[in-house]
Amino acid sequence: QFRSQLSLPPILAELQPLLGRPDYPVYLVGGAVRDAILGRPVHDLDFATAGDAVRLARAVADRLGGAFFLLDAERATARVILSHMDLDFARFRGPTLADDLQDRDFTVNAMALPAGSSDPAEIIDPCGGQRDLGDCLLRVTNPLALQRDPLRALRAVRQSAELELTLEPETLNLVQEAALLLPSVSTERVRDELGRILAGPRPAAAL
Repeated sequence: QFRSQLSLPPILAELQPLLGRPDYPVYLVGGAVRDAILGRPVHDLDFATAGDAVRLARAVADRLGGAFFLLDAERATARVILSHMDLDFARFRGPTLADDLQDRDFTVNAMALPAGSSDPAEIIDPCGGQRDLGDCLLRVTNPLALQRDPLRALRAVRQSAELELTLEPETLNLVQEAALLLPSVSTERVRDELGRILAGPRPAAAL
């Protein structure tokens, strides 16, 4: 049973003057929305917007006294590092928010919430992430999700262990196929994901 009100970090209220723009709405996306639904602690925040995400990140860094880092100029992605959390800002991965969400890895990570809201009724969920959370399933958003980034095969294993989700059968097949492509991924990224698996709550099950 999900909560009637999402528990989100109080920093969001402090950022409302910057995030609540009617011309270019800003959305909280990804794992933060998932964890708020589950009642898990929300550590880092990811935001998506059709507007100038890099400029927004600079404004947030100035307001909060955080460090600003440009992650990818071409994709308009930037990070604000605070003492207790990281805030990532990115331009939509497609023309619309729905396109952005459908380009993500798993349905439980493909949900969005207007940045000023804590109402579960306002969650935007085109891929059925809430349904899969209720069924304790980890499912890819689309059949090509793992081919586009084979590291997601390891991420599937880690997140299924962390969140106590079962890999949906077709997703499990896609994970096994994508595992063959892991040599194309940088050693550093694979190392980091394996490190997170070993440091997770169920390393034996993940292995």
